[in-house]
Amino acid sequence: MNSIPNLAVDIDGHSEKYIYKTEDVAEVSTPVEDIIVPPVDDPAKSFPRHTRYSVIASCFVLQGLSCGLVHSWGVQQRYLASNVYADSPHKIKTLSYIGTLMFFSLYFWGMLAGWVAEVWSFRKLCFIGVVFMAVGQLTASFCTEPWQLCLTEGIVFGIGIGLVFSPTSTAPARWFTTHRGLATGITVAGVGVGGLIIAPLTDYIVREVGVKWSLRVSAIYIIVLGSIACFFVRVPFQDKARTLRSFDWGAFNDRRFAVHSCMVFFVTAAYIIPYSFLPTFWAYHGISSETSSVLIAVANVASSVGRIALGLGADHIGVLNSLVLSLGIASIACLLIWPFATSVGVGVVMSLVYGFTAGGCWTLAPLAAAKLFGVEKLSSNTGIFYTISAVGAWLGTPVSNALLNGPGHGTKFIGMCVYNGVLWVAAMVFAIVNRASYSRKVIDRV
Repeated sequence: MNSIPNLAVDIDGHSEKYIYKTEDVAEVSTPVEDIIVPPVDDPAKSFPRHTRYSVIASCFVLQGLSCGLVHSWGVQQRYLASNVYADSPHKIKTLSYIGTLMFFSLYFWGMLAGWVAEVWSFRKLCFIGVVFMAVGQLTASFCTEPWQLCLTEGIVFGIGIGLVFSPTSTAPARWFTTHRGLATGITVAGVGVGGLIIAPLTDYIVREVGVKWSLRVSAIYIIVLGSIACFFVRVPFQDKARTLRSFDWGAFNDRRFAVHSCMVFFVTAAYIIPYSFLPTFWAYHGISSETSSVLIAVANVASSVGRIALGLGADHIGVLNSLVLSLGIASIACLLIWPFATSVGVGVVMSLVYGFTAGGCWTLAPLAAAKLFGVEKLSSNTGIFYTISAVGAWLGTPVSNALLNGPGHGTKFIGMCVYNGVLWVAAMVFAIVNRASYSRKVIDRV
């Protein structure tokens, strides 16, 4: 007798039953009308074609809102440090923790967010995240001390972006097979585009009406734009047989799962370092702050392009091949280009190469997880990787800052560049290990 799993499938909040024809089953002991099985064909095909594109657009917006506001915090931090807490070094130091808290929270809540999204609702979870984001920004506008900003911006807002980031990174991949890389790349390109739009907007509002009103304005557009975007976030099917109590701990017994977790961990540690310290590096070598801002903007543009291009490349040469290639070039950028980027010309090269390849890694990491472990549990698996890698946030900027402020007191950048490069090399090694588990032939498309 053929056994048929008793799985209930929920499509966008509506229960659907998919029944095998009687001739497909040799013998059954249960009436056919009681047999519930997953769809045989791609369930995304049962939706209008525009649905999948609305999912990409909505996730693009939510990625831009969450990560764009993280990028814009530097503008507010600089204003507070220069105008509000200029006479209190201790308070300025406390302000520096907020950005790290945001970056940590972005990944730390991934495990919870990915699992809850899969067993409950992508749309509802994203809306809860948007509410946390708006409340965090609004309450921060009434804070008078840096420790209060740590609670509101760092923790409340951080929970919000953590609940939004993981589900929106993976939802579009559930709608595509042939062009999954391109779809994911366009989605996560929202991170770079959000930074390009929100950071200058925040800078303008801060200069005109101050930090408090910039936070209130951001709370308004978060709740308005975020709520509209959440309405369109969905996946083609969800397995309602899974519950919050049925978490698959068996994934941790998979060697490739552990290797991929280590790869994401080192990418997280390495990624933010150049964005945090390149302006300081360029200022030390006589490049103006205005020019540095332009170079960072170039890196953000390159990052957005890289997320799309490397996703498209993954569809053609294989996602694991693309991942190893991007990690290798990011390593070269930090080890061989950054130390010599003391002029505007070389600075542009560094911004283009690093932004393109490092940004593309955030497209390829969830795509590699889909290839290695399947798309059905992509959100929860990717969330686990992000939660594990959250510790990497504390090994990136803080350790680099300690290296920079050691011997030389902020003038010896070579140690920090090497440290950053070694982190990228470590990530590449783990990616190569998983790539080799599929094929040891360099020319194979994997």
